[in-house]
Amino acid sequence: MIFYFTGTGNSRFVAEKIAGKTGDEITDISTYIKAGENPVFDKKETYVFVAPSYCSFIAGPMADFAEKAVFPKGVKVYFVVTCVASMGATPAWAKKLSAKKGYEYMGSETVLMPQNYVAFFTTKEKSENAPVIEKALPKIEEIGDLIKSGSRFADKKNLPGELGFTLWQAKWFHDHMMKTKKFFTTDACVSCRKCVQVCPLGNINFENGRPKWGDNCTHCMACINLCPQQCIEYGKKTAGKPRYTGPYDIIK
Repeated sequence: MIFYFTGTGNSRFVAEKIAGKTGDEITDISTYIKAGENPVFDKKETYVFVAPSYCSFIAGPMADFAEKAVFPKGVKVYFVVTCVASMGATPAWAKKLSAKKGYEYMGSETVLMPQNYVAFFTTKEKSENAPVIEKALPKIEEIGDLIKSGSRFADKKNLPGELGFTLWQAKWFHDHMMKTKKFFTTDACVSCRKCVQVCPLGNINFENGRPKWGDNCTHCMACINLCPQQCIEYGKKTAGKPRYTGPYDIIK
């Protein structure tokens, strides 16, 4: 089974492509997150976790899911991280988690995908993102073939102390930077509620015809990037930047 967490579609795209090679079922973990469930799985099969990298570490919601969900001891587990540059300390964390929970750790891999963090970085136009996704396709195929054959990914090592520092950095960024008070809508908002639908944490409600953000935000940028009216902004940081609407708009 392949689990994914996604904001604008990069990790879903990769999960679906891998499933196309392996024939595995795919599951969006946001269904469990929104329901407040920590699921228990009893099948002795291979499990694959696909999620973006936030602060040089696998996205917090996926890390929490992998920690809290229950799987049979001895199952094979793979971790695939979509990112712009690096999965950082993910291998050290995944190896440690697997040892603690009794899983057979099969490795961690990265798939380089387009930037979507419009609140802090410069996103690109579709024409610039297309080559990035095209280049990722052979890597995704290779990952799918390795999983299908039950082979391990090439070993990835982290520096001593890197995991501890990365976890501290990720927590600091979540506590101090992943805030929602700067989100707002312009007068172009037509109350379509798309932002409510795409938020993977169920963190957006509507009040007086406009979205209202709660405090449980992971800055996945789904609400900003996928707004059909491009009417959601994050302070002054997102004005005029291209919106990344995901790989499905680029690769059919």
